[in-house]
Amino acid sequence: MTRVVVCCGSGGVGKTTTSAALSVALARRGLRVAVLTIDPAKRLADSLGVGPLGNTPQQVPVDAPETGRLDAMMLDMKATWDGVVERFAPSPEEAARILKNRYYRFASTRLAGSHEYMAMERLYELYESGDYDVVLLDTPPSRHAVEFLRAPGRIAGLFDDSVMTWLSMPKNRRGFRALEKGSELIASVLKRLVGRGTIEEIAEFFDAMQGLWDALSERGHKVEELLASDACSFLLVTTPAPAASAEAHDFRVLLADSGMPLKGLLINRVQIRPEDASELDASLFPARPSSVSEDDWSAIVEGVRRARAHQFALAEAERPALDALAKEGVRTWEIPELARDVHDLTALTEVACYLEGLASEL
Repeated sequence: MTRVVVCCGSGGVGKTTTSAALSVALARRGLRVAVLTIDPAKRLADSLGVGPLGNTPQQVPVDAPETGRLDAMMLDMKATWDGVVERFAPSPEEAARILKNRYYRFASTRLAGSHEYMAMERLYELYESGDYDVVLLDTPPSRHAVEFLRAPGRIAGLFDDSVMTWLSMPKNRRGFRALEKGSELIASVLKRLVGRGTIEEIAEFFDAMQGLWDALSERGHKVEELLASDACSFLLVTTPAPAASAEAHDFRVLLADSGMPLKGLLINRVQIRPEDASELDASLFPARPSSVSEDDWSAIVEGVRRARAHQFALAEAERPALDALAKEGVRTWEIPELARDVHDLTALTEVACYLEGLASEL
C-alpha cells in the first residue's frame, strides 16, 4: 500500500530541507519515493541539486539500493488543472470548451483555494498511480498549510452547493437573469471566485464546468478520507525557538481537531550539547605566529578556549523549549545544527542519517 507523508511547519524552520532529507532516507532504504513541493520559494530543487523542477517527476541520483528511487517535482497548478479537465470532462469537445474559456484560465491560476486543491489532486494522482511506496508532500509555511488541509472539503462543498447549479442555469431558466439582478448572495460568490467580469462570461464558465462537478466533488471527498486514513502520516517540522515551538503546539491542536494523524515532531537545528563544558587549558595552544598580533592572538585563544562552554550554554538555553515539545504527547526526532549549509545531496545525506529511525517506521 502506498503511504503518504505530509510535512508541515512554519517558515524558517528548514521544513523543505528536512522533507528532502527524509525522502533521501526513505529511498536509501530501498523504497520508491516521490517528493512533491508546493512551496513557491522553489528551494527543493536547490537542496536536491537537480536543477529546475516541474509537474513531471524528475529522478534524483541518490545512492540507494536497486529497489530504491527518489523522484522530485514542483506543483504546476495550471498543468494539473488542465489534466483534471481532460480526464474528467464528458467529451474531448467539452474539455476543449473549458480549456478555451477565459474564466477557466483565471480560475486555474487565481481561484481562491485552487492552489491547495490542485496540490491535493496531484498528491492523490501520485498516490493512486501505484508507482511509489511513499509520496512525501512538502507544504507551504503552516499558516498556508491550514488552508491546504481544509482545501479538499472546501472545494468539495463548493461543488456540492446548490448555488453552483443556479449559476450554471441557461439564460432561459432564470439563472442569467438572477445574476443580472445582482443578488447579494451571488455577488458574494462571484467576488470570492473570479472577481470582476461580465455576467454571461462567468455563467458560461460555470455551464462549461458543470460536467466536472461530480468528479471534482468526489475527488475532494476522497482526498479528505485519505488524509484521515492510516495510509497518511503528518510530520510537523519545528525548531527549539520559542515562536516556532508555540506554533507547533497550535498546529498539533488543529490536526487533532481535524481528525488527522500526527506521526511526530521533527525538531530541527538543535544545538549539540558537549559532554565536557570546561575551558581548554591555555598551555595546549602553540606559540603565537609572528604574522598575528598579540591582541588578535589573545582573542583567538580565548574564543577557542571558551568554545565548549559557549556551546554548552546554547544547548542549555534550548532545553526548556525541547522539554515543552516533548510534553506534546507525540514522538520527537532531533536534527542537530550542522556546521555547514545544506544545499546538495551530500549534505542532505548527512541530515538523512538522523532520520533513519523515522524512515524505518514510515
